[in-house]
Amino acid sequence: MKQLKIEDFLNYRYLGSLKANPSKTHAAYVVSEARYDDNDYIHSLFLFDGTQSKRVLDLDTDARFYWEHDDTILFHHTTNSQETEAVSQQKSIIYRYHIITGIIEPAYTFPIAIGSLKVLQNGNLLITAHMNTDDHILFDSEKRNDYLAKIKKDTNYEVFDSVPFYANGGGFTKAKIGQAFIYNTEESTYHPIAEQNVDIALAHFDETTQIAYFYKEIPNGLPQFHADIVSFNTQTQDIIETFKNDAYMISNMTVLDGQIYVFASTGKAFGINQNSDVYRLENDALVRVCEFGRSSWNSVGSDVRFLGSAQEHVIDNNFYFVGTYQDRTVLYCFDGQTIETVFSPEGSIDGWIKLNDQFFGIGLFDNRHQELYAFNFSEATYTLLTSFNAEYWDSHYLATPQHIQYESNGDLLDGWVLLPQDYDAMKQYPAILDIHGGPKTIYNAVVYHEMQAWANLGYVVFFTNPHGGDVYGNEFADIRGKYGTIDYSDIMTFTDLVLERYAIDRARVGVTGGSYGGFMTNWIVSHTDRFAAAATQRSISNWISFYGTSDIGVYFGPDQTGGSPFKNLEAAWEQSPLKHAHAIKTPLLFIHSEEDYRCPIEQAMQLFTAVKQNGVETRFVWIRGENHDLSRSGRPQSRLKRLQEITTWMDTHL
Repeated sequence: MKQLKIEDFLNYRYLGSLKANPSKTHAAYVVSEARYDDNDYIHSLFLFDGTQSKRVLDLDTDARFYWEHDDTILFHHTTNSQETEAVSQQKSIIYRYHIITGIIEPAYTFPIAIGSLKVLQNGNLLITAHMNTDDHILFDSEKRNDYLAKIKKDTNYEVFDSVPFYANGGGFTKAKIGQAFIYNTEESTYHPIAEQNVDIALAHFDETTQIAYFYKEIPNGLPQFHADIVSFNTQTQDIIETFKNDAYMISNMTVLDGQIYVFASTGKAFGINQNSDVYRLENDALVRVCEFGRSSWNSVGSDVRFLGSAQEHVIDNNFYFVGTYQDRTVLYCFDGQTIETVFSPEGSIDGWIKLNDQFFGIGLFDNRHQELYAFNFSEATYTLLTSFNAEYWDSHYLATPQHIQYESNGDLLDGWVLLPQDYDAMKQYPAILDIHGGPKTIYNAVVYHEMQAWANLGYVVFFTNPHGGDVYGNEFADIRGKYGTIDYSDIMTFTDLVLERYAIDRARVGVTGGSYGGFMTNWIVSHTDRFAAAATQRSISNWISFYGTSDIGVYFGPDQTGGSPFKNLEAAWEQSPLKHAHAIKTPLLFIHSEEDYRCPIEQAMQLFTAVKQNGVETRFVWIRGENHDLSRSGRPQSRLKRLQEITTWMDTHL
């Protein structure tokens, strides 16, 4: 088998945006590819008839598309200079693709940068955007040029009066909030759904009644967690205050047979990460109809995805949604009273649809990269339909994850080990421990490029799901005030187990991780010298400064640590690796993105300085133009630089 190389991710095909047409007879999806020299990604649109896929359209660098009718698709495009100039002028140019004839024609030009588009039964469009109050000047053809000139003039500074003042992946918020409009296609007019000072986000669209349900907040300068629900009839343009909320954190909602159901929690028992139960809206109150308490989203981590796909649909008056439990994703069905497991394959359901009474999905199964599959729920099977990445799972070495279940802190935990090709138990191998982010995510047996690449370089790679992740439910995930204790114990227990079972040179073991995994890397090297090298990525080192610099710091830090700069400071400081930095002796590599607003780069700066003062070997890789998602969706050159730096660090020290 050929060796999988660290740069091979540049040749992968990433599948996403799987959508069915209005009559559910055909689907379309996007295949994304990296362009190293251009340092970007390009996207192609594929049509799927339930049996075969066919490439039909080059989407260039903007992957967004929308079904207009069964035989037409609307899409963004940014190929020629006119389109590029329009984008710089905050316009959105939409084209129409005719499936039968292959004809492409201009469809709409909007005077604002839209976020999404929904075609309504009456031919009008529901469009969403993020705008501040002044941005509405863009609708005024006489004033927009002066306004755009002012925006350009003001690019050298930011002014803000709210928290968060920036958002990871979105830059400075500039007081922008969610807005939505009905665009009348015959009259070319825009009808705002909410007032300019009201923040709304589309929560659910009922295809039968054509009613759009929105989460609604009145911005007050601070993060809010108790959004109201409003409903908007897209036919009559009537808006109704549906639910006034002052107690529940709503994670999802659906409508079955005209009845509103809400996935929500109060957060009183397990904090902001508490999983939801299901409530029915009755007489302006939420009545719990189903205790769930599990993850209701896909928490499986991987670095071989790019675009997401819808993971929930209403079918035959039942709400189907993807959740995560133990070591896999699970497709659940809620009928208004109970939740049942419909499909639970080992791996990851990355998106799914129903066409002509059959289910199809994009997934990560059988140690393969993303492909399209047919799902058979009654037989609990899936059938491979595409081979976009076949050259890798056919001819390159992909280590089969060796599953290990072990007991730690009163629970059964899962871990995996990747072995080098032609592994020989009589030899001694270097090893790398990889720790996931979150902490409320999980690892499982799906392909993870970085770990497979290291196994191909001769490393034993091992990874596990400690307490704090989306494994068994609320109690398992709750590590508030326990960061660096129970989770550290889990990881060390697993490390001991792996070192006992496999031919590993104990003097040549490294550790790495990103986000929460970066925090744990920092914590580990400040509490043990057993690792010969470490690489900490997009990490947290100081919960106190995190409070005022992260886009989630003002609420996430106090919730998770039980402390803040103003209340129980010692609790936050005790759980900060920076407090224990004097004990670090392990050579430590830092990788951090300049525009990481989730775990700001100052977190790495502080610990790097402390480690340097310790006289410990260290190196800081400061990556410009990237954010917290560098390892998953960063630009190709930056992603490769990251992998090269970690690999070289481990090669040098192990």
